[in-house]
Amino acid sequence: MLDSCKLKSACNLPFICNKKIINTAGTSNAEVPLADPGMYQLDITLRRGQSLAARDRGGTSDPYVKFKIGGKEVFRSKIIHKNLNPVWEEKACILVDHLREPLYIKVFDYDFGLQDDFMGSAFLDLTQLELNRPTDVTLTLKDPHYPDHDLGIILLSVILTPKEGESRDVVVEDMLEDEEEEDDKDDKDSEKKGFINKIYAIQEVCVSVQNILDEVASFGERIKNTFNWTVPFLSWLAIVALCVFTAILYCIPLRYIVLVWGINKFTKKLRSPYAIDNNELLDFLSRVPSDVQVVQYQELKPDPSHSPYKRKKNNLG
Repeated sequence: MLDSCKLKSACNLPFICNKKIINTAGTSNAEVPLADPGMYQLDITLRRGQSLAARDRGGTSDPYVKFKIGGKEVFRSKIIHKNLNPVWEEKACILVDHLREPLYIKVFDYDFGLQDDFMGSAFLDLTQLELNRPTDVTLTLKDPHYPDHDLGIILLSVILTPKEGESRDVVVEDMLEDEEEEDDKDDKDSEKKGFINKIYAIQEVCVSVQNILDEVASFGERIKNTFNWTVPFLSWLAIVALCVFTAILYCIPLRYIVLVWGINKFTKKLRSPYAIDNNELLDFLSRVPSDVQVVQYQELKPDPSHSPYKRKKNNLG
């Protein structure tokens, strides 16, 4: 039905841009004559994206774009790491049988070793393009399952050119001549991109592991500082709570305490449907400083020897 090509002669067409916003809400009823295979050449320049959806933990994404016509992928862009306003500036040249099949644009977030996250899609109705006229296109990305969500926009420049029989033969001939060279170049680019993507993935894993270890270490330091009187008030409060809990266990069997706790746990939503779940023990520990916070407090604590009152008293002495 269609062929994707990367050409040296046929794809280097001048772009004199007439800005135009293409309506992607539905297809046009324009009458387009059926043609022989490869009648149209569609030259696309993928410009950039704006305000794309965040899919990673850090509030960013690693977006890339796919073009499809008739269910077949005809182009895939490079990956732009950690950017919600990526700039691609990549060109694609596509041979199209007829204009009744729209061009689908899908954006994904690259995840190393995992399934890539969907970031939105749009389609371009080729019947609305004027022949031999470069056009700037703005496409709004949407999620079919959540059509009200705004997922950003994709900016393209396109030009649609009719190809006669002789021109098509030239295109096919050039494509066959450059096929081996382009395949070698694509293989080298893929290896380079794959290596860079692996480096970024390893960096993300290292950062995640470091954050988890930091949280575990901070939790242990807070428990230690609870019982070494770093904050006397909180230490006394913990000792009193442990004494009260010990007295309750001595007077009341453990099974009754567990029963009351379970009833309270499972009826909390019925009694207070808008209450926010919390853990009292974690709330208490969050108020105990870790070793890093203790050092920071000591650095910020003013030196009493430099106080005006101390200086005045020394002068009187």
